[in-house]
Amino acid sequence: MAVFVFTDASVTINTVDLSTYVTSCTLTYEKDSVETTAMQGGGGHQFIGGLQNLSIAIEFNNDEATGKTLATLWSAVGSGSNSLVIKNTSTGATFTGSNMFLASSTPVNGAVGEISKQSVTFTGGTITKGTV
Repeated sequence: MAVFVFTDASVTINTVDLSTYVTSCTLTYEKDSVETTAMQGGGGHQFIGGLQNLSIAIEFNNDEATGKTLATLWSAVGSGSNSLVIKNTSTGATFTGSNMFLASSTPVNGAVGEISKQSVTFTGGTITKGTV
């Protein structure tokens, strides 16, 4: 697949589609490197993948209407059972995060004359990758 301009993400949090409020989205997936080097290691460090480290950082335009940005994120704070579906609708790549934790939200954020935004980061849980 060729490179693409990311302009059409679909973001659903706990079954609520917040796509029209998303201004940026970053999914980071990694595994801890666990060293397994032993005396017969061949002269260099050797590693295996350890625990998964997952985070999904999203920036939203705030909306105080029922069931929109503020209400959805407010109810997700402190819960480790949040589900997120991130989809690039132009390429079909879909990532589903399950049992993710949200530590905080910023329901009041902004300065005079600026749009109010919220940046949140969901962590932990598990991730699956699929396509449409």
